[in-house]
Amino acid sequence: MILIDWRIIKMKMISFCNKKGGVGKTTLCKNVAYKLALDKNKVLLIDLDTQATLTLLTRTTENFNTEKTLHKIIASDCEYNIKNIIQPTKYKNIDIIAGGESLKKSLLAMKEFYSKGMYFQVGFKIYNEYKSTFDSYDYVLIDYPPSTDDLSLSWLIFSDLIVVPTNLVVGSYKGILDLNNNLEIIAKELKTEKPEIKILFNSVLDTDNQDIFKERLKENNLYDKLLNIIIRHSGIFNNSENDFNSIWENPYYWRQKQAYEELIKEIK
Repeated sequence: MILIDWRIIKMKMISFCNKKGGVGKTTLCKNVAYKLALDKNKVLLIDLDTQATLTLLTRTTENFNTEKTLHKIIASDCEYNIKNIIQPTKYKNIDIIAGGESLKKSLLAMKEFYSKGMYFQVGFKIYNEYKSTFDSYDYVLIDYPPSTDDLSLSWLIFSDLIVVPTNLVVGSYKGILDLNNNLEIIAKELKTEKPEIKILFNSVLDTDNQDIFKERLKENNLYDKLLNIIIRHSGIFNNSENDFNSIWENPYYWRQKQAYEELIKEIK
């Protein structure tokens, strides 16, 4: 829930981010969106990754314009109508603002239109300019690149919840620490509260040593951020992702479906 102008907005903004690639951010974002939409929620996806994997996995095959990214809004200093860049996906009740290479130009546009002190407020400014459009959705889910640039941080800092997946390798642990430190610095600079983060053990093998990772989280006062649910690794499930399918479209993968249902209960 976002408190704006002394009123409560129904829409919930959830970000999927870790400053480390290969931890399953995009897969999580897509499958959570699909289940929320299946439950008759209206969902908007925002793809902030120049690789645009979320866009590729969800886009329609006809009349989809890959140039309709947030860059059009940023480069116009919010003069461009955001409804013109929101496109339907191949899934009912899910729309998307595409990711893509044009997002690289957004950082240059931010330098042109905003002072450095305003960089981390760009996301909120876009939301505030078009809040009636954003608030027409039940959920806004955002997928991020591994290298969280100023544009990414400007959306993270006012998210209702940040889900941080980790596959229990050292790099993803460092990604959690770096992201948490970035958010603390920005929140202090903006004199606002740091958004809530929840850490998810994702695509975990039974042989992975979870206890070591948990001890590291305790050492950095992050253990209380750990979600109860664990999504375990499945080679068959990974094949479905390669086929651009959602687990909810398949009669199998019952273990993954059950885990996702529990995850959604914890974060919705």
